[in-house]
Amino acid sequence: MDENNSRITSKIVDNGTTDKPLNTKWDKCLIDYNNYTKEYIKHYKKSIEGNSNSLSKYPYMKAKSEALCAQLFDAQEKNFLTKKQIKMICKIQIKIANTCLT
Repeated sequence: MDENNSRITSKIVDNGTTDKPLNTKWDKCLIDYNNYTKEYIKHYKKSIEGNSNSLSKYPYMKAKSEALCAQLFDAQEKNFLTKKQIKMICKIQIKIANTCLT
């Protein structure tokens, strides 16, 4: 019986370590999404004020942010994300919504 328990425990540990690189990948994707969103918001606000440099940059930032968002939603549908990661996506989207409302 002790052998069976040790095998089960080792399988659980092995599975736990394989999840780490996957979560790290999505953490990096979330950081990128957050950074592109911040830049998008910054250039969006400046473009509204008439800054021509920001006016040319913010569409690219928006497109890149939306592409990362789509990738994250796909990962969410496939249950690759943790609850913490999903909460972070929601926070980022709230930032975008609040910016557009003001």
